Amino acid sequence: MKAKKTKLNYKIGLPAAIATKIEKTGQTRGAEKDTVYQNRVRRCSTVLIPISSWKTNFILPPNGFENGYIVLAHPEEYFSDNPPTPQPDLPNNLNLGQNLLVLYEKRSHWLYYNPNKYSWKPATSRIAPLGGQYIARVPDTTSSKDSQIRHGYIDKDTGGQGAGIRVYEYASSEEIEATKYQLSFLAWRTEGIIDMARKEGISNPEECKNRIDEKCAEMGIADIKLLQENRILDSQSRTVCPLCLKSIFASELASRVEQAEGRNVPDLTVTTANLFHVKELRAGVYNHRRYNLGWGHHHCNAAARDWGVDITLKWMEDILRNNRLIQ
Repeated sequence: MKAKKTKLNYKIGLPAAIATKIEKTGQTRGAEKDTVYQNRVRRCSTVLIPISSWKTNFILPPNGFENGYIVLAHPEEYFSDNPPTPQPDLPNNLNLGQNLLVLYEKRSHWLYYNPNKYSWKPATSRIAPLGGQYIARVPDTTSSKDSQIRHGYIDKDTGGQGAGIRVYEYASSEEIEATKYQLSFLAWRTEGIIDMARKEGISNPEECKNRIDEKCAEMGIADIKLLQENRILDSQSRTVCPLCLKSIFASELASRVEQAEGRNVPDLTVTTANLFHVKELRAGVYNHRRYNLGWGHHHCNAAARDWGVDITLKWMEDILRNNRLIQ
């Protein structure tokens, strides 16, 4: 009798640490409780959009946001002074308590525009109606009279921790799935991956790699030329860091980054190589997408994180020229 094939998913055959790393790419980064953002949730969760972005011809994804959005306005963006009343030029498509909330982050705003003056309630839902008109994340001060103020989305009774995710981290469920498969495709092209899989007890890593290749080709995400043009694969179809262009080793996706003496953190989980966005994440662009994600070195990622590869290379060129290392 012919052996039954294992059901295919993007994790098949991969070392456990790398499979987990790919799984986590579908989540947002961490967020502290004193912010309005959710901590490590799916990238297709409710999106938070600053009203300043909304007013500048904000571009929605082609199919909209899967779990909706909430626009956030600071009090000085929502109110006109003398006396405080809603600004007359607020966008017509925004309605307080439906898709718009006022966000308090400064104590001066809390005191001057206190929500109790308007009989407002803290929001509790991510779906319209939002259950309230505001959120507060006001830090404490050195004064003994002041304490931290946290209202709205703080526990299971008020919507859970955080109101939503950073808009630039958004990706649809379809895109999340496609990028996970493509990252698996790239993981199978890192140096030493076959040997590493065998050491973890995978008896047929080559077959697993071939099955991922076939699936990615079927999904239209295995274009080697495009991956090379985007600095994700080299001319030998090996996975490279998009910034320094050095080969990525499978072990780097699993081993923790070396810490400087005296700066050791006991619970560090950052690995030597991680998810890398070739074009940086920006509001209204949605760059967590296929053919823009690769595996990059931790320190290269730190340098390019907010700029992407092109601007970072220009910055590096200026540094080298200023130090007379290049003409």
